[in-house]
Amino acid sequence: MTVKTKIMSLTGLLMTIILVLVLVLVSRNMRQTVEEEMRKRGLALAQLFGGTNLTFLMTYRFEEIQKHAQIAKTENSLSYVVVYNKEGLVAANTEDLSTLQERSRDVEALGFLKLRAPQFRKMEARRSPLHQEAAADIYEVLLPLFAVESPTLWGVTRLGISSSSLDQTLRETQAHILQIGVICLALGLVGSALLAARITTPLTKLNEGSLRAAGGDLSSRIEVNSGDELESLAHNFNFMMDQIRQHHEERVRTEKMAAVGTMVNTIVHDCRTPITVIKGFASLLTEFNLSPEKQTECLYYIQFEVERMERMLEEILQFSFDKKTRLSLREEVLDNFAEECCTEIRVLLRHSEVLFQSTLNCPALVMIDKDKMRRAILNIAANAREALQGSGTLSFTTTLAAAQAVLEITDSGPGIPPEIQNKIFDPFFTHGKSMGFGLGMSITRQIVEGHSGSVKLHSIPGKGTSFFIEIPLAHKQAADAAAAHL
Repeated sequence: MTVKTKIMSLTGLLMTIILVLVLVLVSRNMRQTVEEEMRKRGLALAQLFGGTNLTFLMTYRFEEIQKHAQIAKTENSLSYVVVYNKEGLVAANTEDLSTLQERSRDVEALGFLKLRAPQFRKMEARRSPLHQEAAADIYEVLLPLFAVESPTLWGVTRLGISSSSLDQTLRETQAHILQIGVICLALGLVGSALLAARITTPLTKLNEGSLRAAGGDLSSRIEVNSGDELESLAHNFNFMMDQIRQHHEERVRTEKMAAVGTMVNTIVHDCRTPITVIKGFASLLTEFNLSPEKQTECLYYIQFEVERMERMLEEILQFSFDKKTRLSLREEVLDNFAEECCTEIRVLLRHSEVLFQSTLNCPALVMIDKDKMRRAILNIAANAREALQGSGTLSFTTTLAAAQAVLEITDSGPGIPPEIQNKIFDPFFTHGKSMGFGLGMSITRQIVEGHSGSVKLHSIPGKGTSFFIEIPLAHKQAADAAAAHL
């Protein structure tokens, strides 16, 4: 739910609650006011009627009382008029003429003869005994009649006033309130929509700006001209982006300088050793009269160190200019390719006592760049040779797992400490190596990922290290490429 929707919903709910409360309170107050007016009016009518007909009641002239009751009902819009004399005889009844001059059978009515003060009460329409077809409630006034010269009760006047006029007034008032409330609600929703738009438009700009910043675009500006806190917020956001951009540029420059310093330091450090060896053997050749066998041996070491430097410089070139490995993929039988790698690994281990074992169980077809993948495998094997320090076991295994071909290279060396395992594939990171720039494993991962594969490490200190290279089979790799093309 958007902020605009929330504001409009909250405004509508709040105004609806206010409208209902106003409607309830006004209706209650109006009903109380009208009831009070009806009580006063009913009591005044009862007193007027009683005073006018008291003489007729004392002289038992019930016909006159009945006639006046009919007139009073008509002129004052009463529901009924009933008069009882002191013996309980019905002196007037506008609703049932058959009861005139008869003793009332209504026990409640006979109880009225004991009243000493006026009484006002409300009777529901369905419970009114004198007005059964009433559509509204009845407000009834009971007035005991006394003569001025005598405290004797001569009778009781009973007037019924319908609440239909009150209900009609209330309904009309409620309708007016509802009309006004609906208009106010509509205006409130329109106003809240405008207010929400004024709030959400800058917020949307801020949100879009933050997303662009998260995507790396720190130069975008947010323009908000609302003249309030939102404009100040946009200004602060732009200021924050400027500061972040400046700090980012400074950090990038610092990291570049640090990276250059690290690379230069590594190159100088690692090149110094083979240069020293070359200079040493060159001095032997020039300053001493060596036998042909010793000369050949010196030339061999010089050539070895030159080749070593070439490999290190090749790693630098690979890292600097070929980070996104360019592959020339061809369909190959994995085990045939693995056998070629085994031959080169044996040459790599020829001057050591490392026992090399190979188990090839994956004759499936794969799409690979043989030169690049061979380099990745030889990088891992060279690191294993360094870790074994001239003795131990190195195994090379190929297996088939689902639609993946798995190449496993395992050594029995000392293993890799857990705290540095997640750094093995970082550029310029070395561990336990006597030579190299620490780029071999970074290049290996680039090559494997370029084949849509992955390389994983599993190492237990003291028990050895295993590298797992997983690459998709040829048919799956072709299907993935076709899907990516679509």
